[in-house]
Amino acid sequence: MDRKLAVILFLLLISATALTLAAYFFGIFPFDLKVAVALRGEENPAVAALMTTVSFLGDGWVPVILVFAVTSICAWKKRWVEGAFVVATLSSGIIAGVLKMFVSRPRPPSFMLSPEDIFQFFNQFAYPSGHVLFFVTFFGFCSYLAWKFLAGWLRGITLSICAALILLIGPSRIYLGEHWASDVIGSYIIGTFWLIILILLYQLVLYRTLIKEGKACPI
Repeated sequence: MDRKLAVILFLLLISATALTLAAYFFGIFPFDLKVAVALRGEENPAVAALMTTVSFLGDGWVPVILVFAVTSICAWKKRWVEGAFVVATLSSGIIAGVLKMFVSRPRPPSFMLSPEDIFQFFNQFAYPSGHVLFFVTFFGFCSYLAWKFLAGWLRGITLSICAALILLIGPSRIYLGEHWASDVIGSYIIGTFWLIILILLYQLVLYRTLIKEGKACPI
C-alpha cells in the first residue's frame, strides 16, 4: 500500500468514526432538517419515479439477487476470486446492522417500517443507510472489475451506470423520507473505506493465487 492510499484510508476512518460518534451523542443535526425540507419539497413525478426506482435496487432481497447475478457472470468466466469478492460486498449489510444497533438513531418522522421487513430489529434505525453502504461497496467493486476486465463501450456504459447509481442512491433515501442527510454522508464515507479495503484484499488474494499457480514471482 502506498503512502497516499494509507493517508486516504486514515482520513476516511477518522471521518467515519467522528460522524458515527456525533450521531450517537447528538442525534440529528440542523442541516439534516434543512436538506430534508429542500429535497422532499420537490414533487416532480419524474424525479419521484427515478428516486423510487433507484432505491428499489437496495430493498429486501434485491441486493442478494444483484450479487448472485454478477457472481454468476464471474463463475461463467471462471473468475473465481472475483466472484468470491463480489459476494463479500454483502458484508456491507453486516456493517450497517452493527452500526445501526450501536447508534440507534431514529428514522425521519415520515418513515414507516414495513411489517414484511425481515430485518426489523435493526432497520428501525437510521444511521447508517444500508442502501448507500451496499451501493458504494457493490457497485463500486463492479466498477473496479469493469475497469480491470472490460474495454471500449461496454466498460464505459458499465462505469457510467454504476457511478450514476452510487450518486443517486444517497439523495433518493433522503427524498423518500427514509434517512437523514448525515446518515447518507456517513454511509458514503464508511462505504468508500470498506470498498478500498475489499479491493486491497482482492489484490492480495489474487497475487497470492497467481504465485501458487506459478504465474507471478514473489517480491
